[in-house]
Amino acid sequence: MFRFSLKKIKIIFLSFIFFLFLSFFFSINKIYIPILVSIIFLFSQKKIKKILFINLILISFILKIFILNFGSSNALSKLIYEKHFLYGVQNLDSFFSKQPGDLNGFIGSIDNSLKKKIKIKTDKYGFRNENFNNEFDYFLVGDSFLHQHRLDQKDLINYQLQKYNLKTYNAGIAIYDISHYFELIKFFKEKKEINQKFIMFIYPGNDFLNYGNPKNNYFDFFENDILISYVKLRKLFNFHSQIKFFTNKYKSLKKDNKNKVSSYLIKEKKMFFFNDFSKSYSKEISFNEEFTKTYQKFLPDMIIVIPTKFDVYCNFINNVPCNESNYVEKLASIELIKDINIIDSSSFLIKKALFELENNKFLYDFKDTHLNSLGNMYLADFFAEVVNKN
Repeated sequence: MFRFSLKKIKIIFLSFIFFLFLSFFFSINKIYIPILVSIIFLFSQKKIKKILFINLILISFILKIFILNFGSSNALSKLIYEKHFLYGVQNLDSFFSKQPGDLNGFIGSIDNSLKKKIKIKTDKYGFRNENFNNEFDYFLVGDSFLHQHRLDQKDLINYQLQKYNLKTYNAGIAIYDISHYFELIKFFKEKKEINQKFIMFIYPGNDFLNYGNPKNNYFDFFENDILISYVKLRKLFNFHSQIKFFTNKYKSLKKDNKNKVSSYLIKEKKMFFFNDFSKSYSKEISFNEEFTKTYQKFLPDMIIVIPTKFDVYCNFINNVPCNESNYVEKLASIELIKDINIIDSSSFLIKKALFELENNKFLYDFKDTHLNSLGNMYLADFFAEVVNKN
């Protein structure tokens, strides 16, 4: 009886190891795949178990050797594909190669002259701050416009604001949307008892959506030691992030994506624009009843709208009309946030863009949809101005 039990324990243990290694090849969102395969493995014949287990370990070993020698170690693979449930990579503190703008994959050309080393530092939650503490006045919530994985640490909005003696915490992560923003506010208000002012930065280009049911308790991961340990193990092997990085890079080279991007001459410089974002003026946004009910107690103190690149530069393009965006009106018409102070930074950034054009400088890199270091400086200036007025 004892032998039988010991044998069963051994099989279960091997099945768990099998699942663990197999799961490193998949995103956590698709964790059900290695779970199902591991169940099949558990009940398969001994010979099949042996073949599957040895091959998986062998493939893992070979892939790890390949990654160590040829794998990508740039900021894009670290901070985009090495996120799990859209949590940032925790406790980074190193220099990474700056990657070309996010429109290069659509254009089919890469300006290697843009590459340089940038400092990227993250705290225990994966956000780009020195560390997490309660010694700040404003908690900033947003997406890649706050995260800015192509900018050096010193150029981030939270660092730029230090010149105004404004203490802020930057909780932005690329690919976040408004549902993540509200969950983040909920987590830090409930679990961390943060009472400082919450500022939500909304980018109409990809934040204006029709939001369904909320992502309840999305950020409880931060408090789960088992999940945190598992994510650290995934990070050590780094299989999924590297596979995802290279497969996406290969797909982008094969696809004909040029129709998704337009280019216009501005001051005799060719500026590229993502067509979907250029049409943000026509996008709508809504929250369903459950979403509204869930987040009534977790509202930001202020919302700042960040315009699209086209919103800023269409004013300086010949024979191209600028459509009225009405971002503030659309947001103010939503029941959940109608009483919040909503401020659009578009006019401010347009004025600064015009000023900088006199010196042949731009607020965006030519092949990127995000503000560059100069544009980010002006966004910080705008925020400081708004805070002082309010």
